[in-house]
Amino acid sequence: MIDNHYDILGIKRDAKQHQIKKAYHKLALKWHPDKNREQRAFALDQFHRINEAYHTLSKLELKLLYDHQLSQYESIESIKNLINLLRHNDSMDQNNDFDYSYDNLLSEEEQELLRQFKRRINEPGISKKIRKFH
Repeated sequence: MIDNHYDILGIKRDAKQHQIKKAYHKLALKWHPDKNREQRAFALDQFHRINEAYHTLSKLELKLLYDHQLSQYESIESIKNLINLLRHNDSMDQNNDFDYSYDNLLSEEEQELLRQFKRRINEPGISKKIRKFH
C-alpha cells in the first residue's frame, strides 16, 4: 500500500497550490520533532511523510506523475477488492446470479463492472471455464 499524499496533508485532489502549502505548514508545525519530544519517533515519521507529500505535490511535474500513478494504483486495488468479493461470495444459484449482499459496498463503477462480469459468465461455454479456473 502506498501513502496517499493528499490524505497525509488532509486535502482534496483538486487542491490549489496555496491550499497545499497551507496544509503543509500547518502539519509541519504540528508534527515538528522539536515540538513533540515525548513522541519523537512518531513525530519524525509524520514529519518525514508530510515533507515527502509536500515535495511531490508542490511541483507540477511530480504532482502530475504522482496523480497518474495513484489513479493506476487505485484502479488495481479496486479490481483486487472486486475479485476478493467474488471469490468469497460462494452463494451462486443455478443461473450463475450472484448474491447482491455486497452491492452496498461497491461504487457505481464497481457495480457496473460486476454487472458486466455477470453478463459475461452467462454466455454459453464461459461458466464452465470459470468453474474450472475457480
